[in-house]
Amino acid sequence: MKDSYRSQFRLPWSLYYQLKESATKNRRPLNAELVARLESTYPGLSVLREDTDVDEMRETVTTMSLAELMTPDEITMFAERMLAIAARKRTTKTTP
Repeated sequence: MKDSYRSQFRLPWSLYYQLKESATKNRRPLNAELVARLESTYPGLSVLREDTDVDEMRETVTTMSLAELMTPDEITMFAERMLAIAARKRTTKTTP
């Protein structure tokens, strides 16, 4: 990616293992886990550049999976809400 800085960092093994475990739990690559945690530390930073346009944003978002956007708990909540909506629709359709 042209807007990313490639780097190499040294981490204590214990920190690496914790990050790796969190990345697995959140179903995302280690790099994505690290970036998400750093971004949460600096909430004032925007991932959007001033020159980002709708087409570029659409292209980026369409290549992402839910696992890259949400934690496992968020995915579970989303799935539960979708099932509740589907159940309400089934109930509405069967009720005259």
